Amino acid sequence: MEIGLNTALLIHIGALFYIVAFLIRDELRLRLMVLVGSLFYLLYYYLFPEIPLWDAILTTVILAAANLYILFRILLERSMFALSEEEKKLFLAFEGFSPGQFRQVLKIGDWKTAEHPIELTAEDKPLSKLFYVVDGSVQAQKGAHGFTIGTQNFIGEIAFVLKGTPTATVTADPGTLFIEWKSDQMRHLMEKSPAFENAMMALLSRDLADKLATSIQPDIIIA
Repeated sequence: MEIGLNTALLIHIGALFYIVAFLIRDELRLRLMVLVGSLFYLLYYYLFPEIPLWDAILTTVILAAANLYILFRILLERSMFALSEEEKKLFLAFEGFSPGQFRQVLKIGDWKTAEHPIELTAEDKPLSKLFYVVDGSVQAQKGAHGFTIGTQNFIGEIAFVLKGTPTATVTADPGTLFIEWKSDQMRHLMEKSPAFENAMMALLSRDLADKLATSIQPDIIIA
């Protein structure tokens, strides 16, 4: 009788963890609570009947495995696990982005190194890409005025935001490391997630503000 009461208590404890999980808004804690609740259910299905309820055990194991997979995805999105040192350094520059949002940016971006001068944007010409200078420098030319843009700067951000054409011709110097995104792919991510869009627009605004603040020329050249 005592054993029966103890094993029966397992199902109530498992249900309690499930109820608590449904009251939690944070998805990571919710998943952990569900996982612990599933463990108590498994113990109950194994210990309570004379013959373990293998069908119920199998179903619970499958549900727990699915929950573990989602839990792993959440942890991955909230951590910098598996990022290279170069990617971690870049993440620090993407202020306001969660690790998960940053991984989305990396997924659609192409890392490139200029082996020779490469024209990234052409003044008043259609542009379908957005660039970010990771290391090195680029040369901007607007009419007769020239301007050097260094590391940790976006190129083509005004054309991207306004869906217009670049205001300057920008050329990457040899050896410059930069990331290239297709504008339509980046906009697609922004349309899917308001949080991602807010983080991206805030980052582009800070980039523009920094360029304005550090420029000492009367004619500010922004690509």
